[in-house]
Amino acid sequence: MDKEAMDRQTHAITGSFIGRDFQLINLISMLSNLVTLYIVSSGTEAIIPVSIVILATLIFALIAGLNQIDTFKAWLSDMDEQQAKSNMGKLGQDAPIAMWKIIFSLTYLAMAIGQLYYLWV
Repeated sequence: MDKEAMDRQTHAITGSFIGRDFQLINLISMLSNLVTLYIVSSGTEAIIPVSIVILATLIFALIAGLNQIDTFKAWLSDMDEQQAKSNMGKLGQDAPIAMWKIIFSLTYLAMAIGQLYYLWV
């Protein structure tokens, strides 16, 4: 296998890892939110510890998720000319990264605020 083909294959494998890691970040964050939502809705006396878990989940989701989106953006920038000219390359270059980051952040922020509001009010 020549160097260019191997570089393209490595780039494709890296893209797969980025997607898998982003899915794991979301899975962990969503499961944590579901557990805390259950705890909050069942009426707990442990308000401060549950609040800490809610805030820790928010911080984890924002740091890890936004970093993964930035990693995806960098991965798109590393495409060679042949990949950039392909349909997938063009789609990736036109991806609304800023919008993804805003929606991602607002989603997890809304979940945390909703749970904290219900817990403390």
